[in-house]
Amino acid sequence: MKALVTGASGFIGSTLIEELGTLGFDVYALMRRSSSSANLEGLRMTRLEGDLSNQESLRAALRKIPELDYVFHLAGATAGPNREYYFEHNARGTARLARAIAEEKPGLQRFVHVSSLAAAGPPTSLTPRTESDSEHPVSAYGESKFEAEKELLRYKSVYPITIIRPPMVYGPRDKGVFILIKAVSRNVMLSFPSADPRGDKYYSVIHSKDLCRGLVQAALAKTDRVPSGEVFYLAGDGVHSYREILSTIAEQLGVDPFKLKLPKSVLYLVAAAGSALGHVSKKTFALNFDKLNELLPDYWICSNQKAKDTLGFAPELALEAGMAQTIEWYKRQKWL
Repeated sequence: MKALVTGASGFIGSTLIEELGTLGFDVYALMRRSSSSANLEGLRMTRLEGDLSNQESLRAALRKIPELDYVFHLAGATAGPNREYYFEHNARGTARLARAIAEEKPGLQRFVHVSSLAAAGPPTSLTPRTESDSEHPVSAYGESKFEAEKELLRYKSVYPITIIRPPMVYGPRDKGVFILIKAVSRNVMLSFPSADPRGDKYYSVIHSKDLCRGLVQAALAKTDRVPSGEVFYLAGDGVHSYREILSTIAEQLGVDPFKLKLPKSVLYLVAAAGSALGHVSKKTFALNFDKLNELLPDYWICSNQKAKDTLGFAPELALEAGMAQTIEWYKRQKWL
């Protein structure tokens, strides 16, 4: 079986390539010329050069793969200086890849697209979001991921398509949740404003290994069971409060950090500065108005029941075990 992975140099992409390798797949990693292979050292794969901003480069890369069976599309922008940046890298980039596949590999067995819970938006209560709920993204990032889904679904009659929307993903090589882990390791536990009656925020999370196992299950599903165009939330079991997540991190690090609550006024000031500097410099800062739109909601939660019932998905790493494994990896790599 031959599989193409975009976004291969990222922490999820490299974890997926590792998983596919153990299952005997011939893996092709689609990467830009400038992309680092650091996360792919020791993994069995063939690197192909291609850029989602260049249609012909995608077609040329696909021609080098004989009889491609599966595509796992993970490439995209999770942070950017403006709305245009997100739509170029997420929506239009996905549209170019979908078209290239239709032109060069229309006999594909399945195209698995890794979208995001942000494409649907947060629910308004502790009732987890399901696939039957309507979408209401709250950020440019989320809007661009939802638009990418719609661009891809234009081809659902050409080849089978499955859309996966993960929530917060953590695991070895990740640099996103690592920001929280690093802050806790320095004895600082940041908390944010919440309108929830309990004064907390709530998240669904998934370890990268569990996510990648689910991606493979989605790819291998028979079309009579999973028709083209189906959407799934792949998440770990349960809902976790923000305090629970940080307390789990602190426990694994063996620290008792100082709790620092950031008022909304401070967040707005930092976001305004990040947005202004990003507009001028064209660089991305950790907090801007778009990321603030994702930070303020109290519920980023979704149900994995459909994935369990239809794909046989069964997450293996609960939060405590997954975080312990992740932090141990950071320590071995001298990140902490």
